[in-house]
Amino acid sequence: MFVRFCFLAFIALGLCCGFSEFQPTQAQTNDKTVGDPDNKFTLTLPNDDWQAIEITNGVSRKQIEIVYKKIREDGLLKIRRVEVEKGSKLIDASRRDESQSLTFLPGYTKGALEEFTVSGGKIPAIMTAYDFTQGGRPKMGRNYYLMVDETTLYVLRFTGNRDTMKALRSQTDLITRSFKMK
Repeated sequence: MFVRFCFLAFIALGLCCGFSEFQPTQAQTNDKTVGDPDNKFTLTLPNDDWQAIEITNGVSRKQIEIVYKKIREDGLLKIRRVEVEKGSKLIDASRRDESQSLTFLPGYTKGALEEFTVSGGKIPAIMTAYDFTQGGRPKMGRNYYLMVDETTLYVLRFTGNRDTMKALRSQTDLITRSFKMK
């Protein structure tokens, strides 16, 4: 009888307080969607550790950069749009980018290359990982190449301290897979 009374008292107390502390809310997921200044794409950041910053480059064009824990050295995402010739293959575009920019990094060491798709299989993609040094410190990069149409490629360049970037692999994959064209 006492147990039943306690149970009913608990229910009554819950009704008075609205069960607010016992109900899961969507606010518990810290996902946030960010878009580029030109309103061409969006992507979702998995948690509050990632902060989007709008910058203006040397030709007064606004771009978005995403920083991990407010420390660029730990993790930085730069997103760039690249025009390619019609009929270009994604693998060729990624190799061209590697030969024109990555191979010149100090201590550059090529890593894995993986193929996958984004936006429910609509956008073919390639990820390439690499190691390099900056100021004598070991760094890691992970570039995701997304072929959004016959002549447009988006490159998501994640760079940061090697240990941090290794631990962030699942998050960089999630961010890339959330990429959507508007």
